[in-house]
Amino acid sequence: MTISFEVIPECGLKNENIEFILGTPINQMISALQNVPRIVKNIQFIYCPKEPFSKDICINLKDDGIRLIFDSKQQVLKIIEVYAPSKLSLYFGQEIFSTPDQPADIQKVQGCFGATHPGEYDDLQKLFLLKWRGISFAFPAKDSSAVQSTYPHGLGSLHFSNSSIPQLERMTIFYGSSLSEIKMPSQPTYTLCGTNKLNKVDVIQDDGKIKGLKINFSCEWSNDGGYRKSENTTKTYEKIIMFDCKENQVISDLGAPSRIFYKSDEKMLIQKGGCKETKNDEEKADYFFNYFTMGLVS
Repeated sequence: MTISFEVIPECGLKNENIEFILGTPINQMISALQNVPRIVKNIQFIYCPKEPFSKDICINLKDDGIRLIFDSKQQVLKIIEVYAPSKLSLYFGQEIFSTPDQPADIQKVQGCFGATHPGEYDDLQKLFLLKWRGISFAFPAKDSSAVQSTYPHGLGSLHFSNSSIPQLERMTIFYGSSLSEIKMPSQPTYTLCGTNKLNKVDVIQDDGKIKGLKINFSCEWSNDGGYRKSENTTKTYEKIIMFDCKENQVISDLGAPSRIFYKSDEKMLIQKGGCKETKNDEEKADYFFNYFTMGLVS
């Protein structure tokens, strides 16, 4: 089954089933992919276990030829790379410019997106490049020597025969004016979906020992009537969580956790055999509040 996507420069890819939007946190993207197992299959999760915070994280959709690249530190989607466009149906506005039966070529892309910028030729990669803000297209050059001798004024000066028109090899969507100057996208407000977005965490110390955290975060905000606007607004909070805070204080400041995990200590049960006894407070297992969207465990 061929998947169709609307192409939105400096934003992402979307259809009625799933959206790949720049700035989306990786945990939300994984959840979105888990919700469409019949549509998106054969998914690879690629990361560097030795350097998890210095090497970008990648989700590779092998069957669809899409690579989702996440910033290693902020863990939000920063680059969408379509490396096998012939596997998809792609359209911009109301115009379809690439399908498996009629893959995009350099003339189709220019006609669809507008030839407002002269193309470039990358001699190192042997590629024709068409660039607009937030999106870039790469086309392989079959005869680089011919290109170099007839390329004085950009791709507009080149003429291709019907059999030699360069086919689209790769499309890249990013935030910024060019691939060499990519900016980190902010998280779209509508992706919060009732969760908290962590902005900053400061350590609170006393006599060289860590005593707590100062947490700055944003969340969706609605008026007193509880009416949710189509264009959601956010409100920023700053809370101090000390290490001796009670659980009700943590929930009051940060909201309900995403998940609660309990620690099972089997060593304490070895000598008890099969006796069923009521545990007192000291024997109860430790438990942890997990705030996945904030990267916090308490």
